[in-house]
Amino acid sequence: MSKPKSKGRYGEGTVFWDKRRGRWVARVSAGIRPDGTRDVRVAEGHTPSEAQDRLNGLKAEVSAGVEGGVSYTVAQACEDWLKYGLKRQSERTKIGYSSLVNANIVPLLGRARLKKLRAEDVDHWLAQVAKDHANTTITLLLGLLRRIIRFAEARGKVLRNVAELVDAPEGTAGRPSKSMTIGQAQALLEASRGHWIHGYIALSVFTGVRTEEARPLKWKHTHLNPVAGQDCTCGERHRETAAPHVEVWRSVRNKGETKTPKSRRTIALPRQVVMVLTAVRAAAEIEAEDAGHTLRSESYVFPSEAGTVRDAANVRRDFRKVVTAAGIEGEWTPREFRHTFVSIMSDAGVREELIANLVGHKRTSTTRTVYRHQLRPVITTGAEVLDELFDLGPLGH
Repeated sequence: MSKPKSKGRYGEGTVFWDKRRGRWVARVSAGIRPDGTRDVRVAEGHTPSEAQDRLNGLKAEVSAGVEGGVSYTVAQACEDWLKYGLKRQSERTKIGYSSLVNANIVPLLGRARLKKLRAEDVDHWLAQVAKDHANTTITLLLGLLRRIIRFAEARGKVLRNVAELVDAPEGTAGRPSKSMTIGQAQALLEASRGHWIHGYIALSVFTGVRTEEARPLKWKHTHLNPVAGQDCTCGERHRETAAPHVEVWRSVRNKGETKTPKSRRTIALPRQVVMVLTAVRAAAEIEAEDAGHTLRSESYVFPSEAGTVRDAANVRRDFRKVVTAAGIEGEWTPREFRHTFVSIMSDAGVREELIANLVGHKRTSTTRTVYRHQLRPVITTGAEVLDELFDLGPLGH
């Protein structure tokens, strides 16, 4: 039996043989707890060197301000993060994150002690998740786990974030985004005439705005015939001489912010969109007059029946109906209008930098690799390209 090591100075900890336990014991004092009791942390090892390693670990935890004990689980970390770590997120985002965490992280990792969680455990979890999830979802889930452990780390629950040491594996092939052809877009516009979504489709296809930007668009940000010094129909004075345009300054995200600062932009409207939105506004003015009031600048361009921001699920439902009526095959979502806009502009030869500015991308690489589905490297210019491509004559609402 090796000779027991002598105790070190206060705060340095000690390693000694405990005859009763039959183990080498590492012990260090972490000072006084808030309740006035001493915080003494203990770990065991089969050999003096193993106990010394445990002592070094305890001292590192004390130095970093990490709480003692190993009972705190991944599930508890998830619960704390969902409760206290999403103060700036919208309720919709919180619900989405809660669903992902409780369906994919807690059932498979929740019982693990956070301090004892290893990179291998995270790898095994990801391998299980990858069996029935696409790459984007796997990356999102790993990102959430990293954020959860980072939150716990900042609150002294764990010394390091093992999820940062792991890379996301390949998952199942998700449905890739795609763009419509000019013919399909024309068919969709034709099939949607007389329906509220006609204007929504026209705006989306011709400008590439995000669905989250189109739904909260108000008339005060929609200038169809601005003339210097004259009032707009919606009652606000537009002080600049400018082409018809929309000010994409809001979205349905938390606090109404756009996805990125770059996303705040003003977009010129092609003639086709001006005609369609003019018809939309005329109908809205008649409806407001019938209700005994005038159309307010704060009114939404594409409101729900209650006059509020139209729900995304409502847009998707009506969109699917129009896709079917237009005889367009395959699965389509409203967000693919954005891909369609980028692809058509690119195919017409508009340079990447201009397209990136129009759709609010920070980097042209995003425009090129994610959104552009048709390639033709010819340089031309601006929104008038769409007027030439969609020279269909007047499109009634």
